[in-house]
Amino acid sequence: MIPILLAVLLVLLPCGCGGGPVGVTEGQRAPGFVAPLVAGGSVDLADLRGQPLVLVFWATWCGPCLAEVPALNALQGSVGDARILAVNAQEDPSTVEAAVRGLGIRYPVALDRDGRIAAAYRVQVLPTLLVLDASGRIRYRGTVLPSRIHALLAGTGA
Repeated sequence: MIPILLAVLLVLLPCGCGGGPVGVTEGQRAPGFVAPLVAGGSVDLADLRGQPLVLVFWATWCGPCLAEVPALNALQGSVGDARILAVNAQEDPSTVEAAVRGLGIRYPVALDRDGRIAAAYRVQVLPTLLVLDASGRIRYRGTVLPSRIHALLAGTGA
């Protein structure tokens, strides 16, 4: 009986319990996660559903990541209820906190201390950006903010 239950769970878990397949490519529902925030507290990706989201994997040593901060700061709050969440790649929390202050980052920054979030999203290069629609589906995955970012966040970009 236990092997049958385990088999059923293994089949159902990747489907995210009712929202369609979970994955890391465009059109799939983004994998869920909970992570501590640099500013304190934690973030649960499930709590952000219902609004578009730009999810940014980054590091303080990554030049292109740092170069995108002004554009991300400008984007924060510029498209309705869209949000930005940065996920730092396995750096010391004090290093990340100093960078957040020094760079003037105005959006939440989560800590991926053990790399599990990046692994779940199959992040291989930094920065990696994903645009999620209000239902949590990935509408864009790339290494730069797409020129159609406002349309994607407004739900009109394909």
